[in-house]
Amino acid sequence: MKKMELTASELATQLAGKVLVDIRRIEEWQVTGIIAGSHRLTFFDAAGNADPASWLRSLAQIARSEDDLVLICRSDHRTGVLLEFLHTQTEYRQARHLAGGILGWLEKGLPVVDFTD
Repeated sequence: MKKMELTASELATQLAGKVLVDIRRIEEWQVTGIIAGSHRLTFFDAAGNADPASWLRSLAQIARSEDDLVLICRSDHRTGVLLEFLHTQTEYRQARHLAGGILGWLEKGLPVVDFTD
C-alpha cells in the first residue's frame, strides 16, 4: 500500500496523473491561492460540520476510487481526519494527502494560482 502522505517536494515533482482535491473553504482559497489543477471541494464548513454522503457524491464526479487522489487542506489536519474516513468507510483506500497542507507547499516556495470564484 502507498504511504498516506506526500511531501510538498514529492508532490511538486510527481503532479502528473494525480487528482488534487482541495477540501478547504472559499475564504481559505482566496487567502493562499490553490495548487494549479486542484479541484475545490469543501469538506468541513467553518463550524467543523460535514456532510460526508454529499461530499462523496461530488467526489465521485471528480475521481474514481482507483485514481491517484491527493487531498489538500491548510495544514494537513483536516485531510488526515478525512483520510481515516476514506480508508475505512469507502473504496478510496489509496487516497493520500499533502503533508503540511498548503502551508507546507507555500513554505517550500512552490507555486499557486489565485482563486477566483
